Amino acid sequence: MNKKFWLITTIIVLWIASLSLGFSIAQGQKDNKVLWVRIDGTITYATADFVDVAINHANEKGYSAILLTLNTPGGLLDSTFNIIDKMQSSNVPVIAYVYPLGGNAWSAGTYILMASDYAAMAPYTVIGSAQPVSGLTPITDEKIINALVEKIRSFANLHERNETQAVRFIVHNDNLDPDRALSYHVIEAIASSPYELLEKANGTKVNTLYGEKVLNTKGAELVEFTPGPRTIILQILCDPTISSLLITLGILAIFLGLSSPGWGAEVLGGVMLILGLIGTGFSVNYGALLLLIIGVGLMLVEVYTHAHGVAGIGGAIIMSIGAILLVSTPPAPLLVSSEWFTTFLFTVLGVMAVVAIFFGLLAYKVIVIRRKKPMLEKFPSGYGRTIDNIGPNEPGYVIIEGEYWLATSNTPIDAGKEVKVIGKDGHRLIVKEEKN
Repeated sequence: MNKKFWLITTIIVLWIASLSLGFSIAQGQKDNKVLWVRIDGTITYATADFVDVAINHANEKGYSAILLTLNTPGGLLDSTFNIIDKMQSSNVPVIAYVYPLGGNAWSAGTYILMASDYAAMAPYTVIGSAQPVSGLTPITDEKIINALVEKIRSFANLHERNETQAVRFIVHNDNLDPDRALSYHVIEAIASSPYELLEKANGTKVNTLYGEKVLNTKGAELVEFTPGPRTIILQILCDPTISSLLITLGILAIFLGLSSPGWGAEVLGGVMLILGLIGTGFSVNYGALLLLIIGVGLMLVEVYTHAHGVAGIGGAIIMSIGAILLVSTPPAPLLVSSEWFTTFLFTVLGVMAVVAIFFGLLAYKVIVIRRKKPMLEKFPSGYGRTIDNIGPNEPGYVIIEGEYWLATSNTPIDAGKEVKVIGKDGHRLIVKEEKN
């Protein structure tokens, strides 16, 4: 009961502190800022989640534009179109820029470039090769190809770019350098750096789903958007090697736990399986919710069965991972700032860290006590009285100097008799009846 009271009190105190801290954060914003969002490497579910959070942030904070730099060999088709859907739903214009010098925006990167409100490339970069593949085999199914062709054609039409060349990226796997891309009217500018690009883009009228907008980027402050804990974890989980390994080991651990219950292998296997499925595209929020349920279950096991801190530590760690993955931004519009929500999230993680430390100390104390050899430095001597009947094979308790001791005797002694200590056998006293 004391343990539960301590946990609940700690959570309430830290929760109240987070509310006070969150509402005290200043909300002042500077004008004319551009949010810089980097897409590097293979496009995965983590990339789409990262871009989604970034675009939400830019719209909430009133940025002048979003600069999406691309350096990618391609990636998952559904993640690519999730990014494009988010770009097109943004009230803030999106500038796509193949960068750095010598970089590439192949395949999925080309789709994103064509869907952007303003497209640009750095010198010595390349775009193209947009035919989809399955494994190592190019997809030739007319149903899929025709759908993608019309999609990229619609992007080009919206932004008044070369529709014929946009289609050739798919059906002929064309590749273009910046000069050819500009001459074929696939991009709007060539720039060596993001700051040069912002100067060139300033004042340009761009077409969006919300109508025509004018880019206001001259002298704008470039603010880089960095990935949060959720994105970092998702990037790790979305690695095909890691996700496959987690699923395989998770299944094996579950079988081990079911065949040899009592070690918690089935719980560990379940957690690994959920994380692996998240990495392969399973709903992040549903997976995070399952992790939270498992974490709460382990905490309850610790509170009610006294698992010496092990279940508590595991529950706190699993709940922390679930809390990070569950939501990256408020799930619905709230009358609080994003800074408050970030503070709230880290407060929850802080509470979990405190709980984990508490159970860790508890487990440490248990281990120390169990490893410590039992020792009695002082045995009583003198006279006492038997509480139970005592005999050679019938140990019982005696009271000596106000303390109860387990004792044996070489001869039978009835309860209530006066006895004298004559030795010890391990942790038992040896007594004999003291006859008057």
